[in-house]
Amino acid sequence: MTERILVAQPLYDAGLARVRRLAPDAVVEVVEPFGPSTVLPEALVRDVTVLFSDLCPANVAAMPRLRWVQLGSHGYSQLNGLTLPPGTTVANASGVNDIPIAEWCVMMMLAFGRDLPGMLAAQREHRWDRDARFQAELRGRRVGLFGYGNIGRELARLCRALGLEVWTLSRFRPGARELRYDPLDRPAGSVPVPDRTFAAEQRDEFLAGLDYLVVTTPVTSATRGWVDAAALRGLQPHAVLLNPARAGVVDEAALLAALRDGTIAGAALDDHYRQPMPPDDPFFELPNVIVTSHISGSSSSTWFVERIWDLFTRNLERYLAGDPLLNVIARDDLELAP
Repeated sequence: MTERILVAQPLYDAGLARVRRLAPDAVVEVVEPFGPSTVLPEALVRDVTVLFSDLCPANVAAMPRLRWVQLGSHGYSQLNGLTLPPGTTVANASGVNDIPIAEWCVMMMLAFGRDLPGMLAAQREHRWDRDARFQAELRGRRVGLFGYGNIGRELARLCRALGLEVWTLSRFRPGARELRYDPLDRPAGSVPVPDRTFAAEQRDEFLAGLDYLVVTTPVTSATRGWVDAAALRGLQPHAVLLNPARAGVVDEAALLAALRDGTIAGAALDDHYRQPMPPDDPFFELPNVIVTSHISGSSSSTWFVERIWDLFTRNLERYLAGDPLLNVIARDDLELAP
């Protein structure tokens, strides 16, 4: 069977050349990245076996030979409710943007820990201010990671280097995870073991001890709204929420209320309930919120294009050899149409 590969990702010549070396007999089609409502021509998609894209086209049902979807994103909620051809494997881009996302988290912890917004305000006002809040250290603080996949583990590495204590609440065990993509090919033993791990039923104890709560889990039916009003009340008043993952994991109304009434000290938000955020979005106006435009790790990250093609070609080699792929998403987690 001739493989037909459809690519809807930013082009990387070295990556495309490797695809052609690995699968010299394959038909490779390249199209512009498309939106979720896009219907691709049937003549283009009907024989596709491999799709390398952030999304599936609206007429994915017209792709009966599809066997593997390689997403360019870490999240996969964009596939919720779709009907994929039987036997289709989906792999995400976990590992591709872990480093910039982890660095974004550290930047935000430092920004809140030393009140960077206050420093910049003093500069704008030409005011000399040596207040103690500008001189705080991160070392010794406690960060809680809700989710301990690739992003959480990368952040844990940085937190350990900075002297923070790491707590996790996750369905994954702290040890190494097999068949996951790591662009640096680090040994399994390099994964940090958290100082404490918690199960779902220990949520209250987990939250009560944190200085920073970082959301690093995908949004699923099990995680949607997990950070609700009760969870936010369970945090200490000086705690800060960081969400570089998915907005839907945090209840919007509860978060707005907690930020307005001082239940928590602040939030750094990179994924949002409305994208792009309209100018009148209420989160823009809150003085204790830092908003970034879904850029903690994205397609313009320094090494994104090289890494996403590295992941794809590593998986393509595995696919052609009949070996298990990296970053496969469990069928139940995809929440496809019945």
